[in-house]
Amino acid sequence: MPTAYLNIGSNRGDRRRFLDEAIIHIHNAWPAAVLRTSPLVESPAWGYRSEQQFMNIGVALDFDSASEMPAPTAMLRTLQNIEKIISADSPHRNTDGTYRDRDIDIDIIDMDGVTIDTPQLTIPHPRAQARSFVTGPMQYLCPGWTAGHKGPTLKKSMSDLARPDIETFRAKEKLPVSVVLDNIRSLNNIGSIFRTADAFAVREVVLCGISATPPSPEIHKTALGAENSVSWRYFPTTAAALDTLCQEGNIPVCLEQVHGSVALNRYNRPPGTGLALIVGNEVAGVDPAIVERCHTYIEIPQAGTKHSLNVAVSTAIALWQLFAETLP
Repeated sequence: MPTAYLNIGSNRGDRRRFLDEAIIHIHNAWPAAVLRTSPLVESPAWGYRSEQQFMNIGVALDFDSASEMPAPTAMLRTLQNIEKIISADSPHRNTDGTYRDRDIDIDIIDMDGVTIDTPQLTIPHPRAQARSFVTGPMQYLCPGWTAGHKGPTLKKSMSDLARPDIETFRAKEKLPVSVVLDNIRSLNNIGSIFRTADAFAVREVVLCGISATPPSPEIHKTALGAENSVSWRYFPTTAAALDTLCQEGNIPVCLEQVHGSVALNRYNRPPGTGLALIVGNEVAGVDPAIVERCHTYIEIPQAGTKHSLNVAVSTAIALWQLFAETLP
């Protein structure tokens, strides 16, 4: 339902009567629209000095369809005519361009989906956010409103995101990366890595040594079912896992801070090859013997005081970077 939002103000004469008259004329101009009003707001004059307080009210006109809502310039002309009907001699500005007291002032604040910027009219109103007598009524009429945006931000549903079911996910083409967990001790970290692997359609998670395997309530707590969608294998040692992965044609890449490492943002995965991305233990990092078996090391640039990031966070950042390279 498209909506036009107006603000009516008066700081001279019988202010309440002028506002009531304006509302009646607006309703008569668009009788098919549902008219809603905000509570009254009183405030000092904005943009100039005045002894007179302004009284303002917000008005919303809900139209059944976009075709029923008038064009912005047509609505402006109608509102200007209403101003003249109510007060034939109530200009908004002095001859030098400064604001003045006035019987009636009707502004278009916003119109759903409309953006316009002409000498005569700008929508959304360019100064709306700076005026509490506008933002207050707008929040009442349209909670969460900001200029150019109607209502609170709505989170996307699974349907909106078009997420595949597990069987479709398993059959789809994957990012050719095997995430090798070198003796990860925290089941929560393992679960988080599973969930990241699902998000970026990673080929598999390879669990090594003391790394726990599904099914596990603790893994499920952070994986939230991703342990069922992402393929995984277990090897008693990381060395055995690397033997198999290298035989399958994967390049071993170590996510570790070593001399000669490449900044993640500067690493380019060789085209047409799979990676065995090795991530290490929460305390000791990747086993030195495994580090020696690798020829490529990637490191996440950091600017803080701590030595490194949590292994699940590091893995997520690295996988996002690799995944981003595949995006159109």
